[in-house]
Amino acid sequence: MNYERALQEIALSDERYVVMTAENRAAIRNLQAALGERFIDTGISEQTMVGAAAGLALRGRTPVAHALATFLTMRAFEFARTDVGLGNLPVKLVGGVPGFLSQANGPTHQALEDVALMRGIPNMGVFCPADEQDLVIGLPQILASPQPFYIRHNHLPAVLEHSTRFQIGQAETVFFGRDLTILVYGMLFRQAAQAREILEKAGHSVRLINLRTIKPIDEAAILDAARETRILVTLEDHFMAGGLYSIVSEILVREQLPARVLPLALDERWFKPALLDQVLQHEGFSGPQIADKIIATLSQTAPKKEAAMPNTVQFNPKDPDISESDRLYARASGLIPAYSQTLAKGPTQYVRGVAPKYLRRGQGAHVWDVDGNEYIDYNMGIGPLSLGYAYERVDRAIREQLADGITYSLVHPLEVELAELVREIVPNAEMVRYSKTGAEVTSAAVRAARAYTGRDKVLCCGYHGWHDWYIGLTGRNIGVPQAIKDLVQAFPYNDIEALRQLLDEDTACVIMEPMIFELPRDDFLSQVRQACHENGSLFILDEMWTGFRLAVGGAQEYFGIEADLACFSKAIANGMPISVLTGRTEIMELFDQQIFFFSTFGGEALSLAAAVATIHELVEKDVPAHLARQGQKLLDGYKQIVRELGLEGHTDCQGHPCRTIVTFTDKAGDPLLLKSLLQQELIRRGILWSGFHNMCFSHSDEDVDYTLRAYRDALPMLKAAIEADDVAGQLRGEPVQPVFRQTK
Repeated sequence: MNYERALQEIALSDERYVVMTAENRAAIRNLQAALGERFIDTGISEQTMVGAAAGLALRGRTPVAHALATFLTMRAFEFARTDVGLGNLPVKLVGGVPGFLSQANGPTHQALEDVALMRGIPNMGVFCPADEQDLVIGLPQILASPQPFYIRHNHLPAVLEHSTRFQIGQAETVFFGRDLTILVYGMLFRQAAQAREILEKAGHSVRLINLRTIKPIDEAAILDAARETRILVTLEDHFMAGGLYSIVSEILVREQLPARVLPLALDERWFKPALLDQVLQHEGFSGPQIADKIIATLSQTAPKKEAAMPNTVQFNPKDPDISESDRLYARASGLIPAYSQTLAKGPTQYVRGVAPKYLRRGQGAHVWDVDGNEYIDYNMGIGPLSLGYAYERVDRAIREQLADGITYSLVHPLEVELAELVREIVPNAEMVRYSKTGAEVTSAAVRAARAYTGRDKVLCCGYHGWHDWYIGLTGRNIGVPQAIKDLVQAFPYNDIEALRQLLDEDTACVIMEPMIFELPRDDFLSQVRQACHENGSLFILDEMWTGFRLAVGGAQEYFGIEADLACFSKAIANGMPISVLTGRTEIMELFDQQIFFFSTFGGEALSLAAAVATIHELVEKDVPAHLARQGQKLLDGYKQIVRELGLEGHTDCQGHPCRTIVTFTDKAGDPLLLKSLLQQELIRRGILWSGFHNMCFSHSDEDVDYTLRAYRDALPMLKAAIEADDVAGQLRGEPVQPVFRQTK
């Protein structure tokens, strides 16, 4: 779809949009016929057009005003600043022929200072797409934004496929690399991509970042690149002063972050009139010329030979250097029991001596350990990151709330807002209660069931946290009184007869995970619910893993089943600590007076704000469908590779596509050794893996495709080790350890 068609569809969908022009119809020549009176040509008068656009905005319209970039940034600048910027009106100014984007016009017809001028206008946003595809992707959000925006029109065809996940203020990292970063916006993106390809062939690992919006700019992406690569290259079709180089320099100075920056821009000079390709060649901005300049700079900043470069997401020749991880591990020894606050994150769940132990940061679906090694992450914080690391919409909500405070002496309005939102999307959520962890709300649910029924016994199926009532079932139950252990029993999933044999007149509730990795058979969940109600027991769903992943409304929506109580955490706030108990009013209202369930941090506002933002994103972007699509590719792809290698009977992939598990049988020996060997090889290939595919919205097609390539490369090694009866001998470290077992 081109720009004109995209703009037409948006304008026709909402009568508030008005398209305007100062006789600059090149990109919108067909819109007058489509929009009728909502297409306004003001003649050769950019000032009049901008003033009229401001007037229309004051009357509830959203004008999209087109002119040559020079005429907007020079002739109409005062009107754009005073009428639009200071008024903070939703006028969108579209500048045609900005920067180098020329087909033989002379330099006086170009807007070589448009970015510097427009970002200096109060409240004005600046959108600089890399090509027409990028323009069309970002257009809906830019036009829907309530703030004014300057849009650099770009009609060039795309040289690479862009991410369709566009967010204002968030850059598009097209390629990840460790040696250098090219920061670029606008039409020079194609030259940057050419330069990157040349540099990669020369042995340099290049990160390419498309800064889609220059204001607001993605400071986090710039700072991460400054910390993780040797040099930043700012590439722009603009004067060096006031453009991207100035912006990046300001950020680095403010953050007191030393970094080498190579600016590639015009140094206060005009280019000569010529065809675009001739201008680029003459001024030194062709792809090969850019690569040559960068290589020359890199040769002056070559790292010392003894400094090993971190591993990246590629087929690395060696295991990652984990020296800093090991130093932190030594410091934690004798200081932090079990080294970790979450068992699944701890060092016993990874091949010791090969795998990292500490992560420093994440972005999207990628993480970096404390030694700088990069990985695609399939653990996602052990579940909470449904959208991905550093997800801008959620982080912005947290930052905005942080400016007002974290926790208060009275109730915060967000408690009401989130409860209404949960009630709207979660079936049977008549009332809502908050806490911090999953174990807290499952324990509260069990207490409520005992209070409501007057019974004591609990039947469970799955994992429900560390509190006494549940953990007494496991082998790690020291410290739990026998009387508590005697009140709880477990039943196997998909075995309704086993459950019915355990149900008795003292059973307060059945609490279970709707599914773990096995799908319900023969309407199992409905049968459990019916058996509970026939027995006078409550039916409780522990939706820590299924909530907001199988469907936005969780397993209740996905399987069409209603629970008396349902518990949520993990995916609801994209990493912020919050848990939610929902259910029927006659049960939940016991928390008013009869059941004591209160905590200081239950209404902590940062997590509430994050949950609201996360849920809106889950709904608007239909995130569960994306998780299922990407997860299905991994599920099917793994099974296909296993079939091709003849490894059926040794390993498989199971579960719902949003969360699958790779399993191993004891046919070839200890399954933990098989898992350890595959984990070891995936870590060398830049994948952080503990047997699961916990999908998030940021797992891209490239991530999934690369992961299947890594499986295709690593699984033959597993097969060879099995055939040689030497799985343990192929391990370069200590294998993964078991978690715990259920005792009854």
